[in-house]
Amino acid sequence: MFSPTNGPARETFPARERVDSDLLEQMISAGTIIIDNRRRRPLYFDGRFLAARDLTREQNYFLSRQSDIGRVAGGGVIHGLSVSGGGTATSIQIERGHGLTSAGEVLVLDETIAVELTDITEMQRLDAAFGISQIPSEPARNRSGLFIVALRPVEFTANPIASYPTTITGSRSVEDGDIVEAVAVTLVPYLDQSSNIDFLSRRALVAREIFVGRATRGIPSATLPLAMIALDRGVVRWIDQFMVRREVGAEHSNTIGLGFAPRALREAHLLQYEQHLAEVVKLRATRGLRFAGTEHFQCLPPAGHVPAATIDPADFSQMFFPAEIDVDLSIVPADEVPVLLEESMFLPPIDLMLSGAEQDSTSVQILIPVPRERLRLLLSSLTSTTRVLKPAAPGLVARRKPLESLMSLTLPRNVDITGPAAPTDAVWANALVIPSDRLLWYVRRRNLQYKSEFVGTEVRTSGEETEAEKKLIELLTQMKILTRYNKLGDAATTLAKAELVTFLDSPKFAQSKMLLVGAIRELEAKIESDQKLERNEVLIVEDRFADAAAGEGIARLNTVSDEFSNDKMIKIFADAQVVPEIDRVARSITVQELQQKFAEGLLDIGQGNPAELPEFVKKWAEEFTR
Repeated sequence: MFSPTNGPARETFPARERVDSDLLEQMISAGTIIIDNRRRRPLYFDGRFLAARDLTREQNYFLSRQSDIGRVAGGGVIHGLSVSGGGTATSIQIERGHGLTSAGEVLVLDETIAVELTDITEMQRLDAAFGISQIPSEPARNRSGLFIVALRPVEFTANPIASYPTTITGSRSVEDGDIVEAVAVTLVPYLDQSSNIDFLSRRALVAREIFVGRATRGIPSATLPLAMIALDRGVVRWIDQFMVRREVGAEHSNTIGLGFAPRALREAHLLQYEQHLAEVVKLRATRGLRFAGTEHFQCLPPAGHVPAATIDPADFSQMFFPAEIDVDLSIVPADEVPVLLEESMFLPPIDLMLSGAEQDSTSVQILIPVPRERLRLLLSSLTSTTRVLKPAAPGLVARRKPLESLMSLTLPRNVDITGPAAPTDAVWANALVIPSDRLLWYVRRRNLQYKSEFVGTEVRTSGEETEAEKKLIELLTQMKILTRYNKLGDAATTLAKAELVTFLDSPKFAQSKMLLVGAIRELEAKIESDQKLERNEVLIVEDRFADAAAGEGIARLNTVSDEFSNDKMIKIFADAQVVPEIDRVARSITVQELQQKFAEGLLDIGQGNPAELPEFVKKWAEEFTR
């Protein structure tokens, strides 16, 4: 705290008296006073003669204090400074932004810049002038290897002005009048000692060195690393931002000092892996995504994505993780995925290069996120939301557990005692019917096993249930469909009727009459088939309307035409049982012209030939909801 009269809130000797030199020396020797030689500033008083060195000392004092404050936040990027490919194969682009070096220096780029890596004259001159790194012996067009794109604070003098003589016999001279602070872009060679392998494999190796071994070789402390790039004779092969980029303020947020990696490093590993995986998926687009993780990675973050194609729903096996790692498949509520990911980020990374015995204590869970309404439907058919995935790697008989070896023994083909597949296997297989190019989340689990199947559920009190049913009756009465609801209740079992209230009590039905009538009509269709309504049938319809954003598409259509709020058109769409599909397509279309076209087509077919509605909606769904 600073006061104009008392100065800074630190102890001073009375009236700023000069300290006795012998006493001061005695106190320094005793260690009761420690002098910070970096923090000396001029003491101004009337009548003092000022020299340039005094003002320069004051500048250095405040610069030193500013850098000390900058170290508190930790080095890293504050905002922007993303690195991407430039307009040519030999250039990169750095977005505007600012950050801090580990020494506390502030770096600012006011605008996005393009850096031509083959401009060897400029690069060599900057490197040599500022002592950032040694100048490579080969020309830039032949430069190959891994390099760190970094920023470094530099300053130079400019704007010459005339100076007056300091003595009677002296002469006038010209001196630079300004000190200009700037940022230098440079390439720092990364010595990974793996030049004999291809660049993709080197990327995986370096990721393991940095995120598992925490290597920092080749990264000068006075620079701000932005990205790692691979150059092949001057051509950029790949750019990996998060290999060396760190966010500011997270370096010191360690997990209560128990040796885990700082949060900045853990988050960077996840982001680096996601970027690398996206490039692998793009690279293997024509070959398929069923591959082992060790083909492209040497380590994995404790949480991340895994291609769904690496799981075989026919025999519930997986080939992405090594055979020694215990891998489970789990169906979880979609809203709990962020919590599971956050929890797993406190665990160490998964080192794929460990031996089989070392991997045996590692456990991983692959997540299939579903809406809570759908989870309730699955729980009615499953005894557990988690099942074990077997390794798909062939030739690992020696690594199989004894029980697995016994279970793999087959009987003669003419003896069939296995019977049909368990109903739960069919449900699990249906849960895995997802596009082959989709990615699923995985999380590392703690070695201490605990029950992970419990999910949060809503528990209503009796008072809330009574109030909910009262509001539902009021809504149905207002929309003039209470009679139809009562018929459903008469045909429903006790459990089905309770589920019916829970289902239709959702706020989305109060906001969309078409959505509510559509749900009532599909429930009525269940009664028409067997004259009664069971809880499982209610759950099936509930699953079709389970999307949290349900109703947004219908609201869009209402803005296009008032016909969609007409009772006659609502009945036509509900009878066709395509209300959820119509809503989903309308949410997916973002172009106003296409929304108008879709709305006009719905109205034309609905008024002309409603039987064609399902096929019409299906074609639009294939285009916009893939």
